[in-house]
Amino acid sequence: MRSNRGARFADHLNPLKVTNEIYDTYDFASFTVADSTTDYDVKANQTALFKNAPRASGMIIWHDQTVTIKFNSTDMPGITHDVAYEPHNWFDKIEITNIYITNASGSTANIKIFLI
Repeated sequence: MRSNRGARFADHLNPLKVTNEIYDTYDFASFTVADSTTDYDVKANQTALFKNAPRASGMIIWHDQTVTIKFNSTDMPGITHDVAYEPHNWFDKIEITNIYITNASGSTANIKIFLI
């Protein structure tokens, strides 16, 4: 199957954004992260992710506990995702090649991630 990943089309209704990206591939996984886990390596532990979208430009994450996310490297600063504000959407902000999750909530976190 030939992928059209990154195909573009003109958006004449938005004067500030000239093109949009259309993707025909995506990845999705549902999993848990135990309490007291630091820098859970999503790419290494969830083989369904980063398979069709190895360099994702968009992500939606759902979770039922407050967790901290790092993108691409454990050296990056953590971003706390409060459960009260989920799901979190990251589109066209950063190229995502891996995700690290820290769970210090006191309970196991149920996680769902969608990547494009």
